Amino acid sequence: MRRIPKSDALTLLAADAAEIEARWAGCAMCAAITGFPCGRAVLASNAAAVAMLDRFAARPAHVVVVLRRHVELLTDLPWDEYAAVQRLAWEAACALREVLSPKRTYVAALGAAQRIATSFPHHHVHVVPLADGGESDRPSDVLTWSHGVYVYEEGEAERLAERLRAAWPGAGGSLISP
Repeated sequence: MRRIPKSDALTLLAADAAEIEARWAGCAMCAAITGFPCGRAVLASNAAAVAMLDRFAARPAHVVVVLRRHVELLTDLPWDEYAAVQRLAWEAACALREVLSPKRTYVAALGAAQRIATSFPHHHVHVVPLADGGESDRPSDVLTWSHGVYVYEEGEAERLAERLRAAWPGAGGSLISP
């Protein structure tokens, strides 16, 4: 993985903006659950959500769990849908622990109140493994694009995804149905 500046990540996002606007009313999360852009590394899914490697990762192996349908407010979810999203987040944290042995893992439901370049009002949960455990792993330094984001090199996301799927709870990936 390589770290790129926020400005480079925004340029990459801008390249997809017209298609996301036309096909998914501007919601990149709605686009992501359909596999746009190509090469999304899906780890697992259930009836409510999809867990995948984040295209613009806060840290290497950052997973995002995205609700399949467009819902903006957590409180608009029925319990069973909320629990299904959280289940995938928990499973992701378990697989990350098995594969990477992070010092800590952040699980955060984020999303902007309105669409901005780096976030969308679509319910999703971030699962971020932290390798350092020190000052650089403070939430204000992790959950921001200010210091840049990580992007995968060719084939790297899929190789990591294979390792995570093999470690996924439930008989080595048997819960997966992308």
